[in-house]
Amino acid sequence: MARVGSKLEFQTKRFLIRTYRASDYAKWKSAHLAMFPKQNEFDQDLKRASELTREAFQKLLAQQEIYRKQGLIYHFGIFEKRTGRLMGYVLLALVMRFNVQSARISYAIFNNYWKHGYGKEAVQASIDFAFRRLKLHRLEAEILPHNHASVALVRGLRFQFEGVRRGAVYFNRRWHDHSVYALLAEDWGIRGMRPSIFS
Repeated sequence: MARVGSKLEFQTKRFLIRTYRASDYAKWKSAHLAMFPKQNEFDQDLKRASELTREAFQKLLAQQEIYRKQGLIYHFGIFEKRTGRLMGYVLLALVMRFNVQSARISYAIFNNYWKHGYGKEAVQASIDFAFRRLKLHRLEAEILPHNHASVALVRGLRFQFEGVRRGAVYFNRRWHDHSVYALLAEDWGIRGMRPSIFS
């Protein structure tokens, strides 16, 4: 389980998962330059070296801070404790409060670190953070139906399939259907949660 401190960060055995800092620029740039060419259709596109400027990173940080202050999106980098390397990220996005208390979780491990169980470890800790620290009641993961690796990851963490959202996400010049998987705080062993209409 995640160990949650007073800041927006939490830990696993191998990782410190936290919001980015201005001092992370070199780690962010190095992480993107170290990635392998795109491995499959689900992998993220490589960034060109010209896109990895300090100004671009500062703009990213400013945008993330705005979303965080609004309580809409929490973007966490996955940093290896042993080396300090940035190895991926987790997003808790589209956060809804009042009598809903839900968010959508998405995640990525950079492709030069695949097949070591890093994704499951980071996502498991992020779930614990979302339920215990952010006091959410429901997490959703929207996944392309044929992304079998991502489906296996969330199923292994007790997410349940709920259906398909037609035309849910736009990318590569068209709308794509996504399978919806959901996890409740009760599924995670947290009971008796009641929302505050003011949170």
